[in-house]
Amino acid sequence: MRKYSVIALFITSAFATPLCAADDNGREIVVIGQSLKDTEKALADCIARQCPPDEEIRAALAHAENQFIGGDYRAAKSTLNKTSGRNRKHGENYPIEVSDLFRASSRIAEHLGEGKQFQLAVLDMRDILKNGLPDNDARVMVAQVEVGDSRAKLGYPDEALRIYRDVSKKAQLAGHSRVAAFAQMRQHLLTYSLGENLSDAGSKREGREGLAKLAMAATPGLEDFALVAEVALARIDRKEGKTDSTNAIIERFTQRGGSSHPLLLSSEPIKLVANPRHSADRGSAQNVLGFTPANFEDRWIDVGFWVNGNGLVSDVEVLRSEGDVHWSKLVTDSIKSRIYAPLKAKADDASPAHYMIERYSYTSRYLQDTTGTRISRRDSQPRIERIDITPTN
Repeated sequence: MRKYSVIALFITSAFATPLCAADDNGREIVVIGQSLKDTEKALADCIARQCPPDEEIRAALAHAENQFIGGDYRAAKSTLNKTSGRNRKHGENYPIEVSDLFRASSRIAEHLGEGKQFQLAVLDMRDILKNGLPDNDARVMVAQVEVGDSRAKLGYPDEALRIYRDVSKKAQLAGHSRVAAFAQMRQHLLTYSLGENLSDAGSKREGREGLAKLAMAATPGLEDFALVAEVALARIDRKEGKTDSTNAIIERFTQRGGSSHPLLLSSEPIKLVANPRHSADRGSAQNVLGFTPANFEDRWIDVGFWVNGNGLVSDVEVLRSEGDVHWSKLVTDSIKSRIYAPLKAKADDASPAHYMIERYSYTSRYLQDTTGTRISRRDSQPRIERIDITPTN
């Protein structure tokens, strides 16, 4: 039996023993790390001795991550809010550390369905970096791309596209070619997606041409962006029933001996349809989510699976869960459909494989317009948020 052991930055007291999983080949994954009690004490001790801001932030992030992994999203949010309240004033001296607090807060807000808090946390993250670093610093520009991502996710694609174009121009002038490519990638993917959703052939063509240009880029240092663009084009091809481009990528990786890490080439989306209350044809909404009670608190699953040497997925299982999980099959079916690039075998490992763990939260956004009441209400349309919690990632 071969054992794959990884040290996680997070583990909760919910685990009486380390989190384990194994497949039919005897491969075993063991996750060990600091307990929730340990990270809580470390943070409390740090605050008690008035430790430097960067130390408190590291301790708070570790504890909040533990709370999040344990499923207590609101406690994680509270931990970050209290630490950011004490340390925001240190943003000019510790811009990276303080911005990390707000970035973490934005991710938790997504899983809580708190759209406004998500938006504000991303803006705070960007502003902390902007105030503490030079305007032409690559990290400030990347943060602005994240602002664009948030605008797209919240339903403002035109704003997102404007931001991506602006960052691309500024990054090119500042000599940050990778940041420019990053912004361009976002721009072209969103342009194509909008064209697809609106049946706009012009936007689809524009997005595809932009991706093709990136895929052919010969600039040293941009090879990974070229590959991502190529993979995106292959996914577009598959939607049109064309598989040659995907097969060509797989063949190229096979000839090169494989990828050193899981590289997703193909996946069926999570088939989340509109809630019957949002659909003009209610009888068409035969998705399990349409029948799940409208309670969006404390509903999450951790899904573990192996990515094997041939790039196929096996042993997909829900490792832990909270609340009603009838919707979990939508997630596991999507994961089972994935195809990754073939993996590179190491000298001492004839059958390479990677074990991955992903958190999925079943949630819904809070409505911003609640005329006539101060009580927060959620949209009846569910969402599924994902984050990779593989310890080695």
